[in-house]
Amino acid sequence: MTLQQHMRRAAEDALRSFPEALLPDIYVISLRISHGEFSTVHELWDYPYDPYMAIGYNTESNVRQNLEGSSADPLEVRWNYACMLLEESGPAGHHPADPEGTALYLDEVKRLGLWYEPDEDAEAEQDEQDERLCAHFDDLCIDAARHLHSTGLVQKVLGREVPIILFDMFRVIEPGATQAANPPRLVPAGYLTFQQG
Repeated sequence: MTLQQHMRRAAEDALRSFPEALLPDIYVISLRISHGEFSTVHELWDYPYDPYMAIGYNTESNVRQNLEGSSADPLEVRWNYACMLLEESGPAGHHPADPEGTALYLDEVKRLGLWYEPDEDAEAEQDEQDERLCAHFDDLCIDAARHLHSTGLVQKVLGREVPIILFDMFRVIEPGATQAANPPRLVPAGYLTFQQG
């Protein structure tokens, strides 16, 4: 199995695990990308080393509940990851909870020449390598989201198409990653307005 296949399968499994009772209420799928978890390889907080994705969702009911009696911006409540339900799938990628993904990830980035050992005397080169490592994993996550759409699995599980919104808590990747991951017709105007604001 390739890393791409592993990530696609993890995305499929996450989507199929959504609670059946909530399916009619889900209006968005969230795909959170994380870089900067504690490095199992280097025993320090090495920003690009441990990337993983976690997939969740938000519901119309949660939006209504957050807006009730609140002066919050409706666009922020609807599209800001911090306002969404924080119920996610297990991590997929380079993470202790995903040993298969970890092995596949390390094999791939080493084969592609993206992996490096930290060197305090070569910080400029490492910054560039960090960006390449992050971009590589971003591309895998965008591919996984596209896969959910192109296979029709979103339609099959939810009974309709909904957007998949990509986030990274430490880097600004939206709205570009979300636009790359979805057919243009599925990227909500309200989401773009929120991001531009």
